[in-house]
Amino acid sequence: MSHFTVIRLGEAALVYAEGPLDATIAASIHDALADIVDERATPIVIDLVRVPTVNDGIVTALAAAASRAAQQGRGLELRLAAGQRFTVTGAAQLRQVMGRAYPTAA
Repeated sequence: MSHFTVIRLGEAALVYAEGPLDATIAASIHDALADIVDERATPIVIDLVRVPTVNDGIVTALAAAASRAAQQGRGLELRLAAGQRFTVTGAAQLRQVMGRAYPTAA
Protein backbone atom coordinates (compact mmCIF):
# COMPACT_ATOMS: atom_id res chain seq x y z
CA MET A 1 0.00 0.00 0.00
CA SER A 2 1.30 3.45 -0.85
CA HIS A 3 0.89 6.51 1.26
CA PHE A 4 2.48 9.82 2.11
CA THR A 5 2.48 12.13 5.09
CA VAL A 6 3.11 15.86 5.30
CA ILE A 7 4.81 17.07 8.47
CA ARG A 8 5.21 20.78 9.19
CA LEU A 9 7.95 21.91 11.55
CA GLY A 10 7.81 25.68 11.80
CA GLU A 11 8.64 27.01 8.34
CA ALA A 12 9.90 23.62 7.12
CA ALA A 13 7.88 20.90 5.44
CA LEU A 14 8.67 17.21 5.18
CA VAL A 15 6.79 14.96 2.77
CA TYR A 16 7.43 11.36 3.77
CA ALA A 17 6.30 8.56 1.48
CA GLU A 18 6.44 4.81 1.86
CA GLY A 19 5.65 2.00 -0.55
CA PRO A 20 5.10 2.17 -4.29
CA LEU A 21 3.61 5.51 -5.37
CA ASP A 22 1.07 5.17 -8.14
CA ALA A 23 -1.59 7.15 -9.95
CA THR A 24 -4.14 6.66 -7.17
CA ILE A 25 -2.39 9.26 -5.00
CA ALA A 26 -0.80 11.50 -7.63
CA ALA A 27 -3.54 14.15 -7.37
CA SER A 28 -3.32 14.17 -3.56
CA ILE A 29 0.46 14.60 -3.65
CA HIS A 30 0.12 17.34 -6.28
CA ASP A 31 -2.38 19.25 -4.11
CA ALA A 32 -0.35 18.83 -0.91
CA LEU A 33 2.84 20.03 -2.59
CA ALA A 34 1.05 22.99 -4.20
CA ASP A 35 -0.16 24.06 -0.75
CA ILE A 36 3.30 23.70 0.78
CA VAL A 37 4.95 25.70 -1.99
CA ASP A 38 2.25 28.38 -1.91
CA GLU A 39 2.76 28.71 1.85
CA ARG A 40 6.46 29.32 1.10
CA ALA A 41 7.68 26.52 3.34
CA THR A 42 11.44 26.29 3.51
CA PRO A 43 13.05 23.88 3.26
CA ILE A 44 10.75 21.44 1.51
CA VAL A 45 12.12 17.93 1.95
CA ILE A 46 10.70 15.04 -0.08
CA ASP A 47 11.70 11.73 1.55
CA LEU A 48 11.39 8.84 -0.93
CA VAL A 49 13.90 6.54 0.77
CA ARG A 50 11.26 3.84 1.35
CA VAL A 51 9.62 4.19 -2.07
CA PRO A 52 10.58 1.34 -4.41
CA THR A 53 8.65 2.58 -7.47
CA VAL A 54 6.85 5.68 -8.71
CA ASN A 55 4.70 6.23 -11.76
CA ASP A 56 4.79 9.15 -14.17
CA GLY A 57 1.89 10.88 -12.38
CA ILE A 58 4.00 11.16 -9.25
CA VAL A 59 6.97 12.48 -11.22
CA THR A 60 4.66 15.03 -12.85
CA ALA A 61 3.36 16.17 -9.44
CA LEU A 62 6.90 16.52 -8.10
CA ALA A 63 8.03 18.36 -11.24
CA ALA A 64 5.15 20.83 -10.93
CA ALA A 65 6.13 21.54 -7.31
CA ALA A 66 9.79 21.95 -8.28
CA SER A 67 8.82 24.39 -11.01
CA ARG A 68 6.61 26.45 -8.66
CA ALA A 69 9.30 26.50 -5.99
CA ALA A 70 11.91 27.57 -8.56
CA GLN A 71 9.70 30.49 -9.58
CA GLN A 72 9.95 31.62 -5.96
CA GLY A 73 13.72 31.18 -5.90
CA ARG A 74 13.66 27.94 -3.91
CA GLY A 75 14.22 24.25 -4.55
CA LEU A 76 13.03 20.88 -3.32
CA GLU A 77 15.33 18.65 -1.31
CA LEU A 78 15.00 15.02 -2.41
CA ARG A 79 16.06 12.11 -0.23
CA LEU A 80 16.34 8.85 -2.16
CA ALA A 81 17.47 5.29 -1.44
CA ALA A 82 21.14 4.51 -0.85
CA GLY A 83 21.76 7.85 0.88
CA GLN A 84 21.24 9.92 -2.27
CA ARG A 85 20.40 13.59 -1.67
CA PHE A 86 19.62 16.21 -4.26
CA THR A 87 18.37 19.78 -4.23
CA VAL A 88 16.43 20.37 -7.43
CA THR A 89 15.59 23.84 -8.68
CA GLY A 90 13.18 23.15 -11.50
CA ALA A 91 11.08 20.58 -13.32
CA ALA A 92 13.79 19.50 -15.78
CA GLN A 93 16.31 18.84 -13.03
CA LEU A 94 13.68 16.97 -10.99
CA ARG A 95 12.82 14.75 -13.96
CA GLN A 96 16.50 14.04 -14.58
CA VAL A 97 17.11 12.95 -10.97
CA MET A 98 13.91 10.90 -10.82
CA GLY A 99 14.73 9.28 -14.16
CA ARG A 100 17.99 7.99 -12.74
CA ALA A 101 16.42 6.81 -9.48
CA TYR A 102 13.25 5.37 -11.06
CA PRO A 103 14.02 4.63 -14.74
CA THR A 104 10.63 3.11 -15.50
CA ALA A 105 8.74 6.23 -14.35
CA ALA A 106 10.42 9.08 -16.20
